[in-house]
Amino acid sequence: MTSGFEMDPAAVTGGAGGFGTAGDLLGDAATRLTDGLSAQGACWGGDESGKTFAKDYVPAVEGMTKAFGDLAAALQAIKKALTDSVASQQGTDTSSGDGLTAIRG
Repeated sequence: MTSGFEMDPAAVTGGAGGFGTAGDLLGDAATRLTDGLSAQGACWGGDESGKTFAKDYVPAVEGMTKAFGDLAAALQAIKKALTDSVASQQGTDTSSGDGLTAIRG
C-alpha cells in the first residue's frame, strides 16, 4: 500500500507561474525575431544563389516560427494544467473534509 499523496498547493501554483512567464517571454521573443526577419525582406536576391538559399531558408524560418508559437502555447497549457490540478485537489480535499465533519456530526 502506498503512503498517500501530498501536494503543496502554493509551491505548485508558484511553479506553474514560471511556465506562464516562460511562455510569454518565448512568445514575445518569437514575435520580435519574426518581425525583424520580415523587415529584412528577401535580402538574398533573386539570382541563382539567392534562389538556392531561399529554397531552404524560407521553410526553415516558417518552421521555426510555428515551433516557437507551439512551444509558447504548450508552456501556457502546462501552467493551466498545473493550476487546474491544484484547484481540483483543493476542492476534493475540502469536500472530503466536509464529508468527514458531517459524519462526525
